[in-house]
Amino acid sequence: MKKIILSLVFGLFLISFVAKAQNPSYMQLVSIIQSKLPSLDINNKIVVLNVWSVANLASRDANKEFDKAYKLWEYAKLKNGTKGVVIISCNIDADAIATDIAATKDGIINLIKLNKTDYSFLNNVTAGTNIVFDNTATKVYENLSADKVFNSFVNLLTR
Repeated sequence: MKKIILSLVFGLFLISFVAKAQNPSYMQLVSIIQSKLPSLDINNKIVVLNVWSVANLASRDANKEFDKAYKLWEYAKLKNGTKGVVIISCNIDADAIATDIAATKDGIINLIKLNKTDYSFLNNVTAGTNIVFDNTATKVYENLSADKVFNSFVNLLTR
């Protein structure tokens, strides 16, 4: 009887662990970039995913800051990203028109834009999530607020 109960508890624990939402991996982000911009060489680049929503102002502010960061650091020599940065802007809203209007209003020009419904592995991401990977697929930063984006990239500068 104890073995059955122990097995059930262990099984439930295992299921809950596996069912937890996971962030996209570096390789999944690289595959998005290669499908959207096949001519872009992403070797030695920092890869960023920023997830935003029209209704979530904090995530929109972060999106604006990542767009500014891209303009500044696109070709900069960064730690483990000696050829700059590439940034994916992922919107979670179903309304494509509202998304385009918001992105235009916010001045988002340079980022690789996509909707989370385009890729099944993005189904669990939420607005405000962002992940910064270096070229070794190591997660450098996660869930930066808008006011931390600029200084985070400054910290990656090589001298």
